[in-house]
Amino acid sequence: DGLQKITFLQELKRIYPNSIIYYTTTQTTTLKNKLNPLIKNIVNKFIENNDIDSSFLSLLRKNYKITGIKFDLIIDLQKVVLRTLSLKKIPHKSFFSASANFLFSDFKNYNLKFKNIYIEQFYFNILSIIQDKVIDTIPSIEIPNNNFHFKFKGEKEKNIAIAPGAGNTIRQWKFNNYLEIAKKLRDRKFNVYFFLGPDEKELLEICLQNKFECPEWENGKLISKDITFIMNLAKKMHCLLCNDGGTAWMFEFAGIKSLKIFGVTDERKFSRPGFSQSIQVKDYGFKNLNDFPVTKYQEILDDFLKD
Repeated sequence: DGLQKITFLQELKRIYPNSIIYYTTTQTTTLKNKLNPLIKNIVNKFIENNDIDSSFLSLLRKNYKITGIKFDLIIDLQKVVLRTLSLKKIPHKSFFSASANFLFSDFKNYNLKFKNIYIEQFYFNILSIIQDKVIDTIPSIEIPNNNFHFKFKGEKEKNIAIAPGAGNTIRQWKFNNYLEIAKKLRDRKFNVYFFLGPDEKELLEICLQNKFECPEWENGKLISKDITFIMNLAKKMHCLLCNDGGTAWMFEFAGIKSLKIFGVTDERKFSRPGFSQSIQVKDYGFKNLNDFPVTKYQEILDDFLKD
């Protein structure tokens, strides 16, 4: 959920513009590398593998990973009680935690939900309480400009992106299905662009042979792996057609709506509210993702493009 934390961290910096922000985690974080261009002027220091876990041993032992500083504010982003208690041992002036219904928190809840809600809303409810002012609308990520400029055709409303990949093949609708959809859209005068990650390199030649451009690639190589490059390209698109994969999140957090097809994962958990329309194939009586027919997808797509 790294991207979900970007809007939270950007807003936190707006609330406390002169703050020095530390980000700590029990493991490692993509915020330190892949996602760092989005927060490089926000998070001042990362403390990974912080030895704070959900064990009594962690609660009893001294923490040597976070030492020599007293924090003005500690924000606990999780709700496991033993981790909360270990975190609260670190010197501080104020402590926020929704754990155990705010039992250990210096801030108290005033009728905001913290259970069974989308994780980004959970983070913004934290900020609402800390600043004592409800944030009604979650903003899109502020994306730094990237120097590379790809020449897109025509108006943005005619630009449709397709991302046929996903981290696992069981989450991928057949590429040939997307290719068929792309040709139908082109016949309707849409400009269709395929967004391919390094794992989809074998699809590059097929796309080019069918006269579809792939903006992330040049001369058979990825132009850049910088997330700001991809997200700036995304902002030039009207919408994205995709599987449940990482590219979808980058588009959704760039403020671009997606039509996302699901078969094995929970569409309620892996869609950004307000920026994703989901197709759950089980709702249509199909057990397997790749049994879902192009004809039915086309019907749903037609309605999606009308909105």
